[in-house]
Amino acid sequence: MLIIKTLIEYSSNMYPERLRYIKKPPSRLYVEGNPEILNEVGIAVIGSRTNTQYGEKMCKKFVKKLVEYNVNIISGLAYGIDSIAHKTCLKNVGKTIAVLPSGLENIYPKENKQLAEAIIDNGGAVVSEYENNVKADSKKFLERNRIVAGLGIGTLVVEAGHRSGTSVTARYTEETGKPVFCIPSSLENIKGKTTNELIQNGAKLVTETEDILIYYPNITFSPRRTDTKKVYLDIPTDLIDVYKVINNVPQDVNEIARKTKLSISDVNYKVMMLQLEDRITELSGQRFIIKEDEDT
Repeated sequence: MLIIKTLIEYSSNMYPERLRYIKKPPSRLYVEGNPEILNEVGIAVIGSRTNTQYGEKMCKKFVKKLVEYNVNIISGLAYGIDSIAHKTCLKNVGKTIAVLPSGLENIYPKENKQLAEAIIDNGGAVVSEYENNVKADSKKFLERNRIVAGLGIGTLVVEAGHRSGTSVTARYTEETGKPVFCIPSSLENIKGKTTNELIQNGAKLVTETEDILIYYPNITFSPRRTDTKKVYLDIPTDLIDVYKVINNVPQDVNEIARKTKLSISDVNYKVMMLQLEDRITELSGQRFIIKEDEDT
């Protein structure tokens, strides 16, 4: 992996212009990956760390469409909606920014280190205002949220429970005069309580991605050209060779063995493991194909 690390001072012309207008803008930014993305058009996508299936489905639906219109996705690399937003963006060949509540050498949560690397590898950036070895704490989560809100042209709240950090990010967004968009939730969904309250207090209710895009008449959202590049997330490294060969075209074991130069027994083992991982499905004639996620 080619790693580009950049230190951007407030006085630099690389400093994100939108961040200059937030309260207490960071004096410097530590960036790993593509620093130019910080000044491109992006929407912050935020929500609960313990989302429901509905929240996951809506997050995937909206992020996929935003990416199709060349909108970058900004989030906080946390569990739940943040991770879903980043992964959906990557799976649809988009670019995403992850803002950390810690230094670049202390990815938080540590389980998302592979995700952070994928973000960097695919034209995105991981950003922090803290020096490399600084660890996350409760204060830094709140500080991180103002940067997430500041980098975007608006914020999409997918799903958020009562008194969540999501409401803080929404407030930061409003303080800079930018819109907060909310996907409505069922009144029976406790993870949607804050989302519905934000709508009640003036946030913009959205039911499709176009509800967000039409708010920006001065920005031309052009559908991106088709890109056949694939991003492989959450696939065990020892199974990627077989997974890549299977792809979207049905393959039998002999074809897989020939293309990977593996033995039939090795292929059978890896095919079985991929089936257990729910990554591939078997068709008639003992052929296999990737199991696509219908929401991404």
